[in-house]
Amino acid sequence: MLVPMQPQNPLESGMFKFKFHKPQPLCRGSMSPNDQCKILIVDDAPINIHIVSHILENGGYDLSFAKDGPTALDLVKSDHFDLILLDVMMPEMDGFEVAEELKNDLDTRDIPVLFLTAKADAESVVKGFQIGAMDYVTKPFNEAELLARVKTHLELSRSRDELRRMNDQLHREIAERKQVERRYRDMYMNAVQGMFQSTLSGKIIRANPSHARILGYDSPQEIIRIEDGISEICYHPKERDEMVRVLKANGVITNYELRIRRKNDDEPAWILVNARLTQNARGDLIIEGIVTDNTARKLAEEELRRSELEFRYLAVHDNLTSLYNTRYLYQSLAELIGTSKASNTQFSLIFMDIDDFKQVVDTYGHLNGSRAIQEVATTIRGTLTEPAYGVAYGGDEFVVILPEFGKPEAIEKAEEIRLRMSETVYLEDRGHHVGLRASFGVSTYPDDALDMNNMLNRADNAMFSVKKKGKDAISGASGERQEASGEG
Repeated sequence: MLVPMQPQNPLESGMFKFKFHKPQPLCRGSMSPNDQCKILIVDDAPINIHIVSHILENGGYDLSFAKDGPTALDLVKSDHFDLILLDVMMPEMDGFEVAEELKNDLDTRDIPVLFLTAKADAESVVKGFQIGAMDYVTKPFNEAELLARVKTHLELSRSRDELRRMNDQLHREIAERKQVERRYRDMYMNAVQGMFQSTLSGKIIRANPSHARILGYDSPQEIIRIEDGISEICYHPKERDEMVRVLKANGVITNYELRIRRKNDDEPAWILVNARLTQNARGDLIIEGIVTDNTARKLAEEELRRSELEFRYLAVHDNLTSLYNTRYLYQSLAELIGTSKASNTQFSLIFMDIDDFKQVVDTYGHLNGSRAIQEVATTIRGTLTEPAYGVAYGGDEFVVILPEFGKPEAIEKAEEIRLRMSETVYLEDRGHHVGLRASFGVSTYPDDALDMNNMLNRADNAMFSVKKKGKDAISGASGERQEASGEG
């Protein structure tokens, strides 16, 4: 039954609408089964509109009507239709012209159009199809034919829309995938870390520019072209073999440090490797990983270690002579007294001072004076064997510590130093021929003293007595043993 939506003389207005309350087919663009197929019927003859609407009554369609072309075009602009049944022969604007307008508008060009016409000549049919009509329904209407054609083209339209949606979705997915691939490739190509795949033997399968750069090559292609792989060229083979062994055992390695040899570069270099074992398409085991250039950090760590060693060295050595300094002397001498007391053994020390050193400085200058002190220290060092050691005590004074030496052996060692000095020409490399002599004093634990200060004082006093008697000689501490003073 028809339910008029606009009961006040609808044909005079040119447009009116009926809704049939029947089962509702799902139509193109529909989001749910409750969305009806919307059909626009355009015909200048009310009787034709009545016939068509009566035929479509059982289809459950949402029908709208227009009696001429301009009205139909206005309706299409303001509403959405799934199908248009369009009369060809109409005054003012025929169906062909309406169809052309529809096809020229992007918003309406995809709406399927079925011509309603008594003209079924070949020329009209061809013209309609050229304009874009989907089909013809001839007058007088055959109910079964009209229903079948409407249903068929609605289903075709829905299928096309669904295909279009699927196609659009596919294009979006392809575009998104390309974007992801592009981002991944950009990350891969521009990454600071080296990325690679290689065989277990070291043949590079693929690599990014950073991996080539870290190994000292200009491009990934350069290392990929190396047929025998880069194991022998870029790595120390035994070290890489060990890395592969660990990788096989664990399946993965993290921050594995490896030495490398860069192309045409003899400087040491290191990398950190994070890698895993995986398989290629043939099922062969390959290595896939990321490498970081660790050379700067490694060199910095080595420099820090050298600095620490140097600091520790300078903490107990004299900067000018490279002999031990007084800080070390006081520490080690106290320890030596303790161990000698515990083991009931002797040790001796020599206190020596270069004779007339002020004349050397006055004659040759302070720089040459410092150089002369360095050369005397070399002379002293050349006479000693560990655990004996020399100490730069200050200025032109030196102390020699002789563990497990009694006084006779210590005096003998002092004489060796004295004779070595007398046989040496100093400042020769500076263009001078300088002979140097020294005065020596010897004290022995526990014969002369029982503590560090008295040991040094006894040897110093013995040396001073030599200075007063004529220099260039040796004197042992004499008199009663000095007891520990409680200091040092």
